[in-house]
Amino acid sequence: MVNVFVLGGTGLVGSALVRQLRAALSSTSTSAIRLCGFANSRTLTRVNAHDDIQQPLTRAGEVSDEEIASCVDGSGAVCVVDCTSSPDVSARYAPWLERSWHVVTCNKKVNSGDLAYYKRCVDATQSTGGKWFVEATIGAGLPIVSTLRTLRATGDSVEIVQGIFSGTMSFLFNTWDGKSAFSEIVKLAKDAGYTEPDPREDLNGLDVARKVVIAARECGMMISLSDVDVESMVPSDLESCSTDEFMKRFHENDESMAQRARAAAETGAVLRFVGCVDVANNKASVSLATFPNTHPFATLSGADNIFEIRSARYGPTGSSTPLIIRGPGAGAEVTAAGVYGDIVQLAKEISTR
Repeated sequence: MVNVFVLGGTGLVGSALVRQLRAALSSTSTSAIRLCGFANSRTLTRVNAHDDIQQPLTRAGEVSDEEIASCVDGSGAVCVVDCTSSPDVSARYAPWLERSWHVVTCNKKVNSGDLAYYKRCVDATQSTGGKWFVEATIGAGLPIVSTLRTLRATGDSVEIVQGIFSGTMSFLFNTWDGKSAFSEIVKLAKDAGYTEPDPREDLNGLDVARKVVIAARECGMMISLSDVDVESMVPSDLESCSTDEFMKRFHENDESMAQRARAAAETGAVLRFVGCVDVANNKASVSLATFPNTHPFATLSGADNIFEIRSARYGPTGSSTPLIIRGPGAGAEVTAAGVYGDIVQLAKEISTR
């Protein structure tokens, strides 16, 4: 039995996961998975067969290991699911793994963060039996991490992973026709809730860079965020001003963007904001790049993500075509489904021990 405790269980992704777990687990009496509890920054909720029992946290803002353990069936494994974006929560992964607890996460902080701490978590999985699943840290519910792991485990050699890692940036460049003002598209996306409240958090490329680091590490490149060459879409003189001032002045960048769009169109190409892991040359980058109108990246729509993987089997080296993975790269339900998939995989692996 895997006892699942969800941190961030009342947030968008966490509450979607709790709903999915309840719906699936209520339809079977033989599941190897049990939702035992969930918490937010204020309260802990114990889940039992009849009703939920809610109580305030002993320490505001942090559920203790003892509180998690008190919800667990003593005969089962413990799986802590992190549906937060909190660095304080992710800082506890190593201690959890070192005590043979399992961790499933959509939080990118650790597997794109400090390399020494990342390695400590990996070492813990190898020494204690605690398992760490991170599928939903790239592409929400899309099978990116598992595909890279499968390719490497079966002897393939990944050469390049490139893709549109951000739903926000995907929407911007799929919507913009290159003729209208780019700043107006950013405003439209902000007003519609597609961007962060401060769009610079999307435009600066750092979110994509974090996902690039995750993909790189899954390919065996032990790089850090500082190793990624990032092209920001935020002009340097607008990096430190207020959000309101940024929105008022971002139009000053419109002509520069229009020139790049025209130059791409003249060659039958489009602009796309991509992340790239060049394994062969040990390089990682985030940039606004051009792609022919016939390329899969050029045909993307909405806020979808798309990834192209070239390897010894897939692509020119293998006398084949690249492996393409495409679909929704954001959204509470699909992200929760990616997390749930990892929980199911954990239960399968435990059952075959």
